[in-house]
Amino acid sequence: MKSGVLVLACSLIVALTFISTAAAAITLPKGSWLPCDQANSNYCIESVSVQHVGQKALLLNWVATGTSVAGATATGGAIAGKAVPGRWTSDSWSSQGFNSLGYDGLYIDSKAANEFVPWVYVIAQPTLSTNASAALAMQATNSLYSTNLDSETSIDIKLRTGDMRVGVIFGVGTDVTTDAKSASGYSTMDISGYPVLVPMAKSSKDCLDNTGIAVAKSVQFQSVVVPQNDSFGFGVEGASGKLYIGSNGICKLSTPIWDPEKKIFRYSASAPHFAPDGKTINSGFYRAVIPYADAALYWGLTKPEDAATALIVSITTGAGGSVAALKSVSARNGLIVIDVSGFDFPDPTLDIRLNPAYTMSSSTLGPLVSTPSPKPTPTPAPKKVTITCKKGVVTKKITAVKPVCPSGYKLTK
Repeated sequence: MKSGVLVLACSLIVALTFISTAAAAITLPKGSWLPCDQANSNYCIESVSVQHVGQKALLLNWVATGTSVAGATATGGAIAGKAVPGRWTSDSWSSQGFNSLGYDGLYIDSKAANEFVPWVYVIAQPTLSTNASAALAMQATNSLYSTNLDSETSIDIKLRTGDMRVGVIFGVGTDVTTDAKSASGYSTMDISGYPVLVPMAKSSKDCLDNTGIAVAKSVQFQSVVVPQNDSFGFGVEGASGKLYIGSNGICKLSTPIWDPEKKIFRYSASAPHFAPDGKTINSGFYRAVIPYADAALYWGLTKPEDAATALIVSITTGAGGSVAALKSVSARNGLIVIDVSGFDFPDPTLDIRLNPAYTMSSSTLGPLVSTPSPKPTPTPAPKKVTITCKKGVVTKKITAVKPVCPSGYKLTK
């Protein structure tokens, strides 16, 4: 079955084709989720941490607006934007060198993607605080867009997700890992990865051909969590919930489109062709993280170590795009990781399918059309001969391959 739904989740325009399983509807709380120690439901934010390359992870604390943190400061050219109810930060923020990032904490906005579907939209936004008033940190040259998150500082967000069973997560970030678990009376979802530079479009029309120009670029980290136990979900019974799709093209970034007949996963993403200077061409990446169990479920691939030869990864682009890209398929730590990078926007589409030349039973690449083995040439039967044997007046004829006269008989000519 193929079907589609179009939704808008903040800056993400999401096209969905899904396989839904029979399930009761999931009802998410209204508004942004609170820290779990302040929430009255099992949809909340348990913890947030950051880790710069080469340093130890720093666990952040929730600091509500009106409360100052002596060690949390920021230097840089960011300006204060929209006020937020608080931020995740630490009194060790400056001592670990994070003050030079241009922001003094993170506001994790986790909420329903919209009022129509039970998908969870999660975005990490930089904050800038003045006199204990927390606000979003915005670009000084374009106050409509947040200042850049540090692309060398990973962000780890742990959520309580009520009775949700995750079907797929897709979003913006690099080296993203996810982990869904069941706790006492609720489920949890851990999303960890690095922010990535995203070309921002003023309108979706800027992502259609080779004339589009990005209005800005922003280093971002965001995800959409899609359940499988809801009629608007994604997945089949038995899926692990750890399938992840990532890209930096957010005009059409979507869940996978799964064709169960052809057994093809298809992903789409889009961004303006040009950078804000109108000259530099924007390039992009895709990353698909597929658990071994899901590869067996969707393709019957029971030997994930063969993924590099068993799966075909192809990319197509529209007018103005290019197919020049680096592709890699690896299997490690229980996950098949497919990376495609270096292609040009505006609107590439990535297909992942089973190689028709792959033979499951022998785990080797065989001929596209099986050819029966030639039948062996039959060995001719030994030729029999007849001899005449005589004893007195008695004569006998003996027929055999190697005939011999009986005892007392003599061979006659």
